[in-house]
Amino acid sequence: MTAAPGAPLRIALLGTGWIMDFHARAAIEHPAAEPVAAANWREPSLGRFSRSYGIPRTTTDWRELADDPEVDAAVIGTPNALHAEQAIAFLEAGKHVLVEKPMARTVAEADAMVEAASRSGAWLMVAHCFRFHPDVRALRARVEAGELGEIVKTRGYGAHARWGPSGWFTDPELAGGGALLDMGVHAIDTTRYLLGDPQPERVCAAVGARYGDHAVDDDAVLLVSWSNGTNSVIEAGWWQPHLGGLEADTELYGSGGYARVWEVTEPPEGYQHCTQPMYSAQFAEFVGAVAAGRQPRPSGEDGRVVMRVVEQAYASAARFDRGGGKRPVRPGHPSGVPRTPGDRPHQGRR
Repeated sequence: MTAAPGAPLRIALLGTGWIMDFHARAAIEHPAAEPVAAANWREPSLGRFSRSYGIPRTTTDWRELADDPEVDAAVIGTPNALHAEQAIAFLEAGKHVLVEKPMARTVAEADAMVEAASRSGAWLMVAHCFRFHPDVRALRARVEAGELGEIVKTRGYGAHARWGPSGWFTDPELAGGGALLDMGVHAIDTTRYLLGDPQPERVCAAVGARYGDHAVDDDAVLLVSWSNGTNSVIEAGWWQPHLGGLEADTELYGSGGYARVWEVTEPPEGYQHCTQPMYSAQFAEFVGAVAAGRQPRPSGEDGRVVMRVVEQAYASAARFDRGGGKRPVRPGHPSGVPRTPGDRPHQGRR
């Protein structure tokens, strides 16, 4: 389903947490889009969200919007456990989907989402937002121009210093993992984007809970070997005592030189790393691609590559763990696949 020629793309917003403010502002400011509905299980936050952005329709049952012919597309910013179920429902109804990172908890869930998009003919895009940061894009242009020669190795960062999330982010069922799945995906996807989107050929990792009493990981170090011959170190974590780089920062070591996205490693007071223009550019890619009838990027397949790296990292860490992680990297999930929470009321916070 696509909006009629000349008509705005009618958007349903799922979730009312912090990240959805960026998506709502992007939808409001885009001339070819219109936010028509919002869903969240918490009525007070849903009411505040809809009033803030002038969204005319609200519901505590997101399924109503998947079945609604007055909705053309959905932006999903709910807990990870709901991404696959919600995305598949909208895709099967012929509606386009922009889903927050990580696209799912497991590769199996990601596969089901990609397959649903393929069957339906609707477009699936994954919100790996740093691909749309002008500084990241500028560095990719330098790589494409050959300024750094062959990229031999990289180091990417996805960590919080002296802070970490709580709530569903540290619930293994709802999140599917910890800092690696929350922050590490930024570093993985940004690294891959800068390298021209190669495929991962080998992943080894050490993953554990070292800085706090969590049921999920708060520290991870990965080594990824890519199909283009580059080797990448990825660092992810919460509650780190020091940052080697800002979120999604990436160092590139080439045969012809060195460069990184940002020279600043510790943010100065008042610094805002995630700003509206990045999210607006991401949303513009979604709307523009849908209007043009082309696959928006990053695609579901791009998101699946990130999930492959994450899943292989967890498997590697479990295989070689010698107790340094203090607890299993995916506690309660010996198979590596989290249980499905069904309709537990946690869909509205990010």
